[in-house]
Amino acid sequence: DDLTERQTRLEIEQRALEATRDRLLSGSEEQRLAVARARADALAILAGTVPATGPGIRMTITDRDGVIDYTILLDTVQELRDAGAEALQIGEVRVVASTWFDDAPDGIGLVVSGTRIAPPYTILAVGEPATLATALDIPGGVADTVRTAGGRIVGTQEESVPVSALQ
Repeated sequence: DDLTERQTRLEIEQRALEATRDRLLSGSEEQRLAVARARADALAILAGTVPATGPGIRMTITDRDGVIDYTILLDTVQELRDAGAEALQIGEVRVVASTWFDDAPDGIGLVVSGTRIAPPYTILAVGEPATLATALDIPGGVADTVRTAGGRIVGTQEESVPVSALQ
């Protein structure tokens, strides 16, 4: 099912890119510049160099006993990205392609790209709220992993999620 869904998304993206190409080839210089600006804006959001705000989810992972390790946070980011998250923030750290995760040296909290994050972990994700929430709640997924480890996860779908941390 996941592969079929991914193939469908890629086919839709391919058609959109082909339509954009056709518009660019037949359009005016002003239209080409507008498309280039929109693409630059989208890339700036992915690179984490500008803030992003939009519909998405806000979730909190509570870890009173220190049972949540960096792999759970990494899995959470991967699930959100696979579900179409456009911008992510954990605590005060913007998550981009080069973001790395580790357990804190003293075992209390986690390290995200060199910044120590203490529990509870707040994760903000801009994207389609229902899709992001569903991705986290699949059987055997992030929510199950957090609960099995002994943590607690609470997420809310919101109309406006501010991802303000910058890379």
